[in-house]
Amino acid sequence: MEKRQTLAQSHPVLSVLLLVSVVLFGIFLTVLVFMFQSTPPEFSATISSFEGLDRRAGAPPTFRVDLRVKNSDVWWHCFEPTGAVVEYDGVPLARADLGELCVPAGSVVDVPFVATGEGLGMPDRLYERVDGLRRRQERVPLAVRLTLEMKDSVKEARSMLLRCTAMLDGRPDLPSRCLLFFLVEPGSMSAD
Repeated sequence: MEKRQTLAQSHPVLSVLLLVSVVLFGIFLTVLVFMFQSTPPEFSATISSFEGLDRRAGAPPTFRVDLRVKNSDVWWHCFEPTGAVVEYDGVPLARADLGELCVPAGSVVDVPFVATGEGLGMPDRLYERVDGLRRRQERVPLAVRLTLEMKDSVKEARSMLLRCTAMLDGRPDLPSRCLLFFLVEPGSMSAD
């Protein structure tokens, strides 16, 4: 009785070439997936210090904000912020202008900035509410809001709204993770 030979036994070089080509194709597909998969970075914010929340001081509110950007992606991400706003209960307390921000692949970047309430004014009721919370040593949640234009190296620019909740007096000490919303211009989504 005659034994049948497998492909590997009858053509060992061809078998090795076939195996190598399957492995290389798998590596190529993996690299391709990583190249075209672009995820936005993670943002977090803390308010490291503040001034001007005492009516007697007569100075406008000023907040020192530490924005942290963690990019776990394989691509650089660059943003053009249109400005930052610190607000309490929906009322803007302070503003800041930020320059272009770029985050290298696989890195963390800290972006400190100062937001001032110069020219904004703060309603008396809001001062009283914040002052009451602080005297009772309760947490005062402030919102840090940024509108960003993401200049992606793979896709076209995308507008995003970043909203963080940061506690006044730095409580808790951990930065808050921010929510990121992609903004869609009216009429840009079509029904298929």
